[in-house]
Amino acid sequence: MDESKFYAYCLQGDVRAAYEYLYSIPNKSKKHQQVESKYYQRFFGRKPIYRFKTDDPWIRKVVLAYYQYFTSVLMGQNVNEAENQLIKSLGVLISDGNLIDNLDLFEEKLEAIFEQKGYRFLGGVTSPFRGPYIWRTTDKKEFRVELPHQTQDVTVYFLRDFIMQSWIHFATFGEKFAGGWAKEDGLYYVDERPKKKRVTIESSEFQVSYLKHEAQHLSDYARFPNLPAKDLEYRAKLVELIYEPKTFRLLKKFFYEAKNDAKFPHPYSSYVLMARLSQLAIGKEVIPSLDQWKSVDSARIQDWARTLYEEHTGELETSEIITVGII
Repeated sequence: MDESKFYAYCLQGDVRAAYEYLYSIPNKSKKHQQVESKYYQRFFGRKPIYRFKTDDPWIRKVVLAYYQYFTSVLMGQNVNEAENQLIKSLGVLISDGNLIDNLDLFEEKLEAIFEQKGYRFLGGVTSPFRGPYIWRTTDKKEFRVELPHQTQDVTVYFLRDFIMQSWIHFATFGEKFAGGWAKEDGLYYVDERPKKKRVTIESSEFQVSYLKHEAQHLSDYARFPNLPAKDLEYRAKLVELIYEPKTFRLLKKFFYEAKNDAKFPHPYSSYVLMARLSQLAIGKEVIPSLDQWKSVDSARIQDWARTLYEEHTGELETSEIITVGII
């Protein structure tokens, strides 16, 4: 089984397609048989078994409400209908007659309650679905990050002791997850990872794929306010390629997650990036097979990425309405 292809379906929010692909594989290894069994039990079985990293009964009910929402949207239910059901489930757990049917308001209330219980709660959307991050421990460290047009001083908050890591973690049983995110007060880094996915601060996975990627978001928040997520991700991924010494590591990731659907900022930005790299490499926006990228020199990829970054920046600087994005 091609695990990159399998998890790409999950990251695109389509667990049905992921399972159908897995089911179609003949002569599966014991490992992949176990994966198939886990996915069937969680998404297709009548009585899914969930793991809760807390004994607090109220928190377990909140987490369960989100798990049920994740299952609905990942199996293709209408997002608005799934959110309405989530509101009903949370309404039973939050005693506040002033709340209206607005998930943002519900999550503001949840944030306050979790804080009283000793946790941080970050609600909102990890496009295109809802899904909070809930953790207990936060440490911080200062970094100076070189970017194409400036040097950015950033504060990185290292987060541990999670009890929820949004829908991507749920959809992949923790194999994939948001490594971090950028907010106006600094960068947030998920410092709690499976042993095989831990990285050192000196690695390119941290220095490039996390630190430069997220620092670019901070820079763009200031330069191009309200720029859509798909443009933000496109620019940050180009910055990764500019500074990554072994570009095939990133191209493989972008290749498999690429999807021509603007509702999914990460897959869509990868699709646009790969198509535009293909235009520079072979003269047309037809993405070559992954094997064809192996023979392309990293220095050429870095130069093409810088060219695309400068072009995109120039278009944004001359655009009268930068908030609508241009990819």
